[in-house]
Amino acid sequence: MDFQDTVLSLREELAKCVKASTTSEISWSWITTIASRILTDHCSGLSRTVLLTELELQWHHLNSNDVMHIETHRTVGPFFHRDGKPPQKAVFGFKIDSMYTIPGTGIWLWRVSGAPSPLDVGGLFDGNERPKQWQNTADMQIDAFVHQRYYPMIEAVEFSGFFSRMRTLYATSLSLADRGGNANGKPNQTFLPTTLLAFELRVGDDYSLAEVLRPYTDEPLLESLFGVRYSNGRFVHCATPAFNADQLWCKVDFIGSPCTRYKDNRLVPHLLIECLIEHEDPPRVVNISFWDEEIAVGQLFKQDYYIGLLCPMITSAASDKIVEAEYGPQTIAFVTCAIRGPVNTLASQLSIAYNDLGYLDYKRYAHRVRLARCRPEMINLTLLVRIVAVSDNIPFEEDGQITDRCAVRIEDGTATRDLTMWGELGQQALRLLPGQLVLLTGVEAHDENGDVVLNGSSEIGALFYNISTMSGILASSMMRTYTFLSQLPKTANRYCKACVVAVSSAGKHMRDARDRLLATSLVHAICGRQVIRSDVPSNSPLQSEQLENPTDFYSFDCLSCGASSLKKEEVESGFVLLLGIDDGTDSITTHVTASTACDMLGVSPAQFLNLPSQCEQQSVLAKLLGQEFVLSITLYCEPLSIETVARIDAACLASDIGYMSI
Repeated sequence: MDFQDTVLSLREELAKCVKASTTSEISWSWITTIASRILTDHCSGLSRTVLLTELELQWHHLNSNDVMHIETHRTVGPFFHRDGKPPQKAVFGFKIDSMYTIPGTGIWLWRVSGAPSPLDVGGLFDGNERPKQWQNTADMQIDAFVHQRYYPMIEAVEFSGFFSRMRTLYATSLSLADRGGNANGKPNQTFLPTTLLAFELRVGDDYSLAEVLRPYTDEPLLESLFGVRYSNGRFVHCATPAFNADQLWCKVDFIGSPCTRYKDNRLVPHLLIECLIEHEDPPRVVNISFWDEEIAVGQLFKQDYYIGLLCPMITSAASDKIVEAEYGPQTIAFVTCAIRGPVNTLASQLSIAYNDLGYLDYKRYAHRVRLARCRPEMINLTLLVRIVAVSDNIPFEEDGQITDRCAVRIEDGTATRDLTMWGELGQQALRLLPGQLVLLTGVEAHDENGDVVLNGSSEIGALFYNISTMSGILASSMMRTYTFLSQLPKTANRYCKACVVAVSSAGKHMRDARDRLLATSLVHAICGRQVIRSDVPSNSPLQSEQLENPTDFYSFDCLSCGASSLKKEEVESGFVLLLGIDDGTDSITTHVTASTACDMLGVSPAQFLNLPSQCEQQSVLAKLLGQEFVLSITLYCEPLSIETVARIDAACLASDIGYMSI
């Protein structure tokens, strides 16, 4: 069992524990990220039961803190959750699948399901890329009573075909009731009538529009209802509205905070949204007021959205003044989410302006997103990838400010992509090594000259977890299974149990003179890569010499970070060893990372260098011989080479694990 299989099995077990309607109700990105965080924090290992308990606690904590209200949910699944109805502030995107009347009455109902997500990645795959036949909660349906406010829309010729064109809507503050009538005696749950909704109107120029919705854009409706059309990045006036009623079409500029104001001699909750009627010449400002329970409608709108109001209450419309309007008892709301065109500028690479667009936010997307399916303008992507190559630091200067930048080439079996990590995250990325398995979270995808490129920064909440170096997995016998050395593939991340049969130096490097066995090298404390002397040309090969008291008498540069004249505390020694390991089926020679070598030896490089004699240093290395370890082994091919390189990225003494199974 590898990490991907572990996550899938934990997901299935957690779904049973929390009585989720389907496994896919638990987001792959959520459980993968939480599991990685727990395993990183508990490096000594923990049982599967403890991990599952912690995941269940985190799941209930997620629900109990109303996290759901921060994004748009395109599913009816939460209404079937065992914990009852979701938070009232939650915003849901629904698709009207059909509409009908209850026989013998004039009562209309919609049958709704989760609306399709723009830029949806499509197919459902598990970690092993086998198509799964899960029932996605977004495919579940539920009936909804139609509020009488919308009955004229069903009958008016101006809205002919409106509800048969993959019509989608946003709604909030939803309530369920059992209307009875089921022959099997089960509850017939139905949404109660609500006016806290807005119908979505779509334009073909929107690059974030889901492919399934592209044949169903609303240009004719926008022209007949509001007299506008979308052209060259903005709405323009094109005709006189055909509908004989007051109407407004405007762009959200500012959404105020709910407060209380006097209306009809009493204090009433109030929300003000400032908008711009950009298709008028000159553009005019319009202030839209929402009162009492209607302020919840404001949750459906965000900055840069377009709002359409049919039959609003216009309280002031003087041509030289700000238009004042209210969401009234007959008002019907429409919305067009912020329209996105192609983005090619560097300034957009770290933009977080799209974080309020729930339909682009893949934080809670149910299934794993693969690199081949990444499209521009996706945000909060979670990706499980292997490192192909890592660049040196490439500082980026803008307006006199320098930002660290590291380019990482990644692949996941479906595609290879370039990822740029910025700032502090870029510095951390310099420690990544080829072949390592890494979980990326909070990553954004953008278009760069026709190619999909990824960007990450701590400023936008991006993180990465190095799965290959997680000792918490090694120390937990139920988190992984072993692969025999004789069965190792050419490129992979595998867990093995083997004995150390040989220890040697990985080569000659520039080192402290106290190292008598070529077991260490001088490295930069920040990136872990080898340093060079400042008095040696940067294009010279790395030196292999012993230096007496190196940080006292020499100055060093780091070619990787582009840093010169490093401070004394920024230069340290790190182990560079080769180990021979044997598990009874085969023996191989493998590199070992500096941090893992410390864990296996039980001493730091500083302690090793302070040993007074070569014999004592040799004794420290010799202690490894014959010891059995559980190892995280990374296998990869160097660029332009077909030879496999093996490296130990994490290790745990086999004797520290209580239960073993192969």
